Amino acid sequence: MKNGKIKQFFIILGAFLILGISFKVMVLVEGLTEVRPVNAIPPVAGLLCGPVGAMACGIGNLIADMAGTFSISSVLGFIGNFMAAWIPYRLWHFFSEERPNLHSGKNIFHYCLICLSGAMTVAWILSFGLYLLQGIWIRQIYTYVFFNNIGFSIGLGMPVLIMLTSDSVGMKGCDAPEKYLFCKKKVCRITVLSAYSAVMCLLWVSVIIWNRSPAEEPWMMAVSVLAAAGLVMLSV
Repeated sequence: MKNGKIKQFFIILGAFLILGISFKVMVLVEGLTEVRPVNAIPPVAGLLCGPVGAMACGIGNLIADMAGTFSISSVLGFIGNFMAAWIPYRLWHFFSEERPNLHSGKNIFHYCLICLSGAMTVAWILSFGLYLLQGIWIRQIYTYVFFNNIGFSIGLGMPVLIMLTSDSVGMKGCDAPEKYLFCKKKVCRITVLSAYSAVMCLLWVSVIIWNRSPAEEPWMMAVSVLAAAGLVMLSV
């Protein structure tokens, strides 16, 4: 990495570790998750720094877990926090030619939708991943992770991003990805994102509203395979 990218990486990593470790005592599910203001960092890091920000968030979560919650689920945590930054970076440039900023109502709405997609994705990765790896279904994992992510990414991450991209600070959002492996055309991006969003919403309603689990409803894991394929197509 160039010097500027290295500096970005360590700034984000340091901020992630400070917030991540500081709130380890506010446990929600023992050994798995806690109150996480640190979830405000990934969408901001992804939009401002792109892949560097995503990697810093994933590695930061791994290191923070070593302060008391490191386990096999930490691998899922790495993936989830990486994606929490990567998804905003990718989705912003799916539909906007501007560098990321929140200087208009349209961009604020765009940011909120991106955060919603990221929160659903991270909750799905952690809860369904834990079920796949260990055969354990904990509904609270999905619930707490989702509301932690959506609440802090909008409630805390939004004002931070507004401040950082203001004229007085002058940070610029990251450039658009140079290549799209699958979704090269805009119509393809819209189609895949629409299908992916529909699947994520179906799983969200099934878990949050209907209180169903993949142990009771095997179709939820089958749908998750489709979600995984959609996520790959959106991500590369």
